[in-house]
Amino acid sequence: MTLVICQLRWRRGAAALGLGALCATVAACGNGAGSSNALTIGIFHAYSGPNAAYGPEAAAGCYPAVKLINAAGGVLGHTLQCKPYDSKGDPADAVPAANQLIATTPSLVGVLGGGTSTATAVIPIFNSGHIPVFSTTGQSSFDTTTDAYFWRILSPDAAQGSAMAAAAKRLGFTRIATVFGNDSSAQGSAPAAIAGVRALGLDLVANQTLAIDQASYSSQVQQLIAARPQVIISEADPQTSATYLSELQQLGTLVPMVTDPVSQEPPWIQAVSGVIGKAKLQQLDYVVTVYSSPSTSAYQVYTKALMASKAQVPQPGQWDSDLYSVADYDSVNIMALAMIASHSTKPTVFNSWVARVTSPSPGAEVVHTFAAGKAALGQGKTIQYVGAVGPTVFNQYHNSGQSFGIERSHNGNFVLSILLSPAEVNAAAGQ
Repeated sequence: MTLVICQLRWRRGAAALGLGALCATVAACGNGAGSSNALTIGIFHAYSGPNAAYGPEAAAGCYPAVKLINAAGGVLGHTLQCKPYDSKGDPADAVPAANQLIATTPSLVGVLGGGTSTATAVIPIFNSGHIPVFSTTGQSSFDTTTDAYFWRILSPDAAQGSAMAAAAKRLGFTRIATVFGNDSSAQGSAPAAIAGVRALGLDLVANQTLAIDQASYSSQVQQLIAARPQVIISEADPQTSATYLSELQQLGTLVPMVTDPVSQEPPWIQAVSGVIGKAKLQQLDYVVTVYSSPSTSAYQVYTKALMASKAQVPQPGQWDSDLYSVADYDSVNIMALAMIASHSTKPTVFNSWVARVTSPSPGAEVVHTFAAGKAALGQGKTIQYVGAVGPTVFNQYHNSGQSFGIERSHNGNFVLSILLSPAEVNAAAGQ
């Protein structure tokens, strides 16, 4: 497979780093700590096309994990390496790429990938190939999946949508507008957000679905202005969001926004702040995201390893508060610990141990790093890995989930403002 890495384009606008520098960096360092006995973790995400931020986002989790795993002596005599593979964010391209990845990579032991736009097409391929895939898809179709090799650490889109509605109520807004792109990523959380507004007894004054990346949304903006919302609950890609908000600013008045982790990604911030101003964006945006405290020892280990991975992860600090990157870091650690616990690097063997090394059990030693887990397993102990995203307890469908928080941007860093309780999110979900 030939990865045309220099076609990299950020999903949500132009990255602060020049693409030429980024291409050179990834081309030079894409193989990570490679060697003849290295086991491969495939980063199967979009590195080009409209979803091109997904690849660098996952890489910011993979490379720090592999760095620490190899520093701790590797796995059963093997080092690990991260290798990027471009899905292009399109099922038509992703399907042959996934088949080729499996066919041409005998050292492949796991995959980070299967994003929302390609998940339904490629996850069955990895499942049939007996390759564990830790996916960031939020699609509800995987809430009760029977795919044995599918694993999802972060909460699905439906929970994200419910949390966004709960946040609007917690912030005291009563007149709500929902504005979502028509792409599969945004539409994963849109129905739950809309249902949540209604379940919480809030007034849904406008409900808009935008065809993404249009030259103008003036008619939709005028309809929104006429509805007089107090807040907009929204997810859309950078170009769509920037165009819509620019016209809203020109034709009326910007109102507060409740958004999801899309708006934490550097390309989205750059695109939107470029049209409405950085100060205005920070003033108006309330980001609802799965939350894990950055003050835990596990998170601090991740942060240190991320900052030490500049050769593979350009401008690493921009990913430190991105829970998708953090989840990918934990995913690699979990797979590596499952290999050690099962005494095998064969996916058909260690896959069933993934849940065992993360589940609480009597007498289990709680560990927060790969090194600590490896040491405990070497002493014959049972472990529960609690990583940077917090406890990861998989249900029968290999799904897990975390708490949600409302974060605000302060001097370029996202800081927790309000922690939403499970009861608040459940109420928005009608539970």
